[in-house]
This record gives sequence, structure tokens and C-alpha cells, in this order.
Amino acid sequence: MQDDGDCDELANKRTALLAEGKTVAACVTYGPAKRVAFDDMKASDILPIPQYCLENEIQYWYGNREEACAIVGVLVNVTSLPNNQIIGQMFLNEYRYAYGSSTYPTVAYQLQVSMYHGWGQIAGTTVSGVSQCTGACTYVSSDFPIQPVVKDTYPGGEAYFRTTATEAGAIGNMDAVFKYRFYNPSWGGSGGSTGELTASYPTVRCDNRVPGTSIAGCVFRDWPGVYAYSLTGPYAELAKHIHEAQQAGLPGAYPGTGPNSTPLKRLIFPREQQANRLKACPTAWPRPATKSCDEYPMASTYQGAHTGGGTGRTFSWCSVSALPTGVTGPSGWSSCMIDQDHNSLGGSDLDTYLYRDQRILDSDPFYIQIVP
Repeated sequence: MQDDGDCDELANKRTALLAEGKTVAACVTYGPAKRVAFDDMKASDILPIPQYCLENEIQYWYGNREEACAIVGVLVNVTSLPNNQIIGQMFLNEYRYAYGSSTYPTVAYQLQVSMYHGWGQIAGTTVSGVSQCTGACTYVSSDFPIQPVVKDTYPGGEAYFRTTATEAGAIGNMDAVFKYRFYNPSWGGSGGSTGELTASYPTVRCDNRVPGTSIAGCVFRDWPGVYAYSLTGPYAELAKHIHEAQQAGLPGAYPGTGPNSTPLKRLIFPREQQANRLKACPTAWPRPATKSCDEYPMASTYQGAHTGGGTGRTFSWCSVSALPTGVTGPSGWSSCMIDQDHNSLGGSDLDTYLYRDQRILDSDPFYIQIVP
């Protein structure tokens, strides 16, 4: 998530700096962070950091397909070189936030720092930085000007980068960083500033190759897609089948909601999808009136009946006499006759709101979440 700053380097250079007549130097490193309340940040944020980032454990990334955030600690030490004593410190939180859109080729990055405690030779300190992007990206704009560092304020910057992977079939990654340092004219031994900190961000994948759409967009690839069906929603029978299949051990359950949270992986090839359908739901099976055959894992996944292997199972309410009930475990598939509208319309929503909107490409992982 971060580099190590320059405090070790300053310690190694102390003798040489003293020989040059230097007396005070400063360094910066990543250190402890302080948990803050959401209301404390609203007034000063470039864009408010998501609530879930403030509520979760500090020092880790949190996010979804369209945004990511992290809070880490920063420590500035001001050292008297002759006696090697710390004569000032700044304790800060660093807030990293990046966001984009699955239907837009530009991604925004933010970085802010906020001092929550400081003492000693730190008056007049300022901060500024620059941003960089590598990979399939071009510069749009960036602004991290010189700003004073005062307790409980939020100096920082923002940057925008646009993907170059916009042509049909294109795909590419972008990696962005902010590089910044703290300045104070009294820190002459280190040139009036600390060393440079590099704040990195999760890789963003952009593409124009999602089946069924010709729009380029970007997602944070480290977070699997998630699509939710409700047990009391418009596709209740579909949700019930998936729920019971997941509770019986089949993969794809959103973490914490079932015994097997191995994500499903999308399969985009029509021939293999059809083979999955025919194995899980043979055309010779009778369909009750107003019902159609549903399979889980879906035919559009590599865990489908044909591509995933294993044996079939069903449930007592499913009207499938060809398969056994009471089967548990992670391999195989489940077949069930459910309301035909729940099946077809629920499948259409999956294609629209998961596969397209969340840019799920071939072999991309995702979860099906069942909610009340």
C-alpha cells in the first residue's frame, strides 16, 4: 500500500549533515492513524470519503467495482542533528479515495492529509504534491497546490486520468500515485522539506469488450462483482433456488452468507453456455405450466453443469424427478423448475446490472448475494 518514507535514510545521513553544519532536519514515514467520524470530514473533503471506509479497520483498502478508499497513518519527525533528539512531530491521517464509472473512461483520484496531533518545531509547515499515472492512461488534470498543515484541516489534491483502452475490444490497466512532501524553512538540514511519500492506489481496469455493449468504462478489478436477489422481491423463486443451492454448498455465496464463498467466474462463450444449459436442464424434462428450468451455478459461469463438472441435485419443491434431493457439497449443480418470469426476467437483470454494469469479463469473479 505504501513506501517506507525517508526516516531511515535521514538517520544514515546524520553524520554527513552535521559535517556540513546542518542542525535541524525532518523526515516522513507511514505510522499510526486515528479513527475519525464521518461528520468530522464533511466540511473539508474534496468529495466525502465513503462511510464504510471510516467504519472499517484502518490501514486497509475497501471498495467495490467503482470506488476504493483507504486511511493510513503518516508521521513526520523533526530532529535536532547535533544531539539526535526529536524536537517536533506531526501525526496525520492520509485519506486515499479513487472513483470512476463502469460507463465512463475517466477515473478520479483524491489524496488528503489531516494532522490530528503535533508538537515542537512544526509551525509554518506546508504540503504539496503531484500525481502520476502509468499504463493505459492519459493525463486529464491534477491539482495538489501548496497548502498549510494545520490541526484538523484537510489539505490535499485531486487528479483525473483517462483510459486509452476505448476502441472496440480494447482492454488496459491504469495505476496512479500521488507523490507529496512536507515543507518548512526551519528544517534546513533536510533542504527545508521531508522526503517524498508515494501513495499508491489499486489497479483500475478499463475496457471496451463487455459483451452486449460498446461503451468503454473502468472498474477496480480487485473487487469481485456482486449482484443481489431478494427472497421477497420480484424474482422470489429464482432467489429461493439460488439460496438453497448455496446453503447446500455450491459456490458463489457472498462472503458470510453461505458455506461456500468461492466466487463464480463468468463464461462468455455461447457454445459452452448452451452445453451447460442442456446438461442442467435437458429439453426432454417436463416443465410444469408457467414454469421453466433454472440451473445454478448459471450456464454463464465456468462452474456451470458442463464446464464445471460434477453431478446434479435438486430440492423437493423443484418438480425435477430426474435428480436426487438432499445432496450437499461444493461440486456439481442444482436444477429447479421455477416461475418462468422470475427465471427469464431475473436472468435479464443479471446480464444488465451485473455483467454489463459491473463490466464482468470472461473469467472475472463475482458473487450472487441473497437478501431477505
